[in-house]
Amino acid sequence: MSFLEAYALELELLSPVHVGTGEAYPAYAYVPDFAKKQVHLLDPSALLLALSQERRKAFLQKVAEGPKGAQEVLRSLYQEGQVPQEAVVRTLPASTAFLLAVKEATAEAQLEYRPLPYSPQGPYLPGSSVKGALRTAWLYWTLVRRGEVVEFREGAWRFRPRRGEEALVHPPKSPNLWHNQGFEGTVLAYAEAKQGRIHLNLYRDPFHALRLSDSGPGEGFLNRIGVFHPRGQMAGMPILAETFRRGSRFRLLLRYHGGLAQHKGVAGAVPPQELKKALREYYGKVAEWERGWAEDHGLEKALEVYRELEERLKDKEVFPIRVGFGSGRLSLRLALLLPEDHPEAQEPKTRKTAGAKDPKDGYPLGWAVGQLVPL
Repeated sequence: MSFLEAYALELELLSPVHVGTGEAYPAYAYVPDFAKKQVHLLDPSALLLALSQERRKAFLQKVAEGPKGAQEVLRSLYQEGQVPQEAVVRTLPASTAFLLAVKEATAEAQLEYRPLPYSPQGPYLPGSSVKGALRTAWLYWTLVRRGEVVEFREGAWRFRPRRGEEALVHPPKSPNLWHNQGFEGTVLAYAEAKQGRIHLNLYRDPFHALRLSDSGPGEGFLNRIGVFHPRGQMAGMPILAETFRRGSRFRLLLRYHGGLAQHKGVAGAVPPQELKKALREYYGKVAEWERGWAEDHGLEKALEVYRELEERLKDKEVFPIRVGFGSGRLSLRLALLLPEDHPEAQEPKTRKTAGAKDPKDGYPLGWAVGQLVPL
């Protein structure tokens, strides 16, 4: 094992990706250009300063009345050439489904849109989001290789021998954040017993030896995210968000400090070549499960993604990964390893898709293929 290994982690998106920031742009902060299929994000303060007193008063009155009124007056100002260039922060392309959702929105929440994280250079894919996806695969890989059951009993997670073909994870019925953190600490061996209690020594977390940069800038695209339910119960629920498009490519710097594991600085090793196997094993199974669900429900756009993924994985150097919003319970909670009767192991009732008015016609979110290129 080398003391320091450096790689370029190259990702290509097979489906749209949205990474949340907790922010949302309200109806009075952007104006769509339906003819050009783009949206102008505005600085409301700069806009107000540029308007005459009479127009400013009318605009504020419309904003007070509600989001639909704010959008109407903004469109009118834009068509009249009253939106000055200095009030436009940036302009983004938008899908037909996004623009149609704006036209048909009836409530403020339906007009807010969620941006991607931005640097001064533009939107980027956070290394923390990608690292979280790597971590999930490694947790799965670690448990499967160990072959023991980890269960929550007597207030802590504990390993025990496996009985036959039983599930590898036995969590409490309603796990919370504390349970999840304890689970990761136990599986990755940085949970320590002190004075009869379990403590997490975060400095010993094996993933401290793996550093991942943010990506360079990409191109944002405004999209409509819909919720597909087999019985159509949520088909009219739009989520407006900025996404990275299918086919977008990103490059992140991955550095692995193998010496930390060799000298017991962290609780265990996460060798990049082993991590690649973990990603192929775990996300390959997630894709296989989701493909079966898509076939059962006739989700043609989703099947396009899974077929392309299958083709790309014929190259043994390529691995799958799932990142960002809408990645699903299978990707985030190791549901593949839970007992069948556990609530978290039940088949998800919905799927989030992007790019279509009818969610059944959209693409699943978050799928990418990656490669590690030595530097």
